[in-house]
Amino acid sequence: MVDNKFDLNIKDQDGFRKFIEYEAATLIISLLEKGSVDEEKAGKLSQITLDLIIPGMTVEELYLSGVKLDNHDPELAPVVYKIMKIYEEKFEKKAIEQVSAMVKNKQFGQAQDIVKKVLQFKMGN
Repeated sequence: MVDNKFDLNIKDQDGFRKFIEYEAATLIISLLEKGSVDEEKAGKLSQITLDLIIPGMTVEELYLSGVKLDNHDPELAPVVYKIMKIYEEKFEKKAIEQVSAMVKNKQFGQAQDIVKKVLQFKMGN
């Protein structure tokens, strides 16, 4: 499990976006309190988060943008790890369950489409 302090009953893109924003804000505040970053750097980290995590994005878009948070600033790496973990726990497993149900119902074309989508994410990251 990622973090028991946050409601992990994430079912949609809004919940996933809020999870990412919460984790980024919590990390930035912690870095400030420890003196690991100054206010200017904290502002930069916050702006990176706001630039990449935009309301209205799909879960997939949030995931793809979220894993880029630490591309230029390694301080955000713990958030990226949590994003990857929660995505696997909440959304990828859901896709696998959907594929299993579709195969049982002989919906092979739809099952194949979902498998392709999951593999594209795995190969792209």
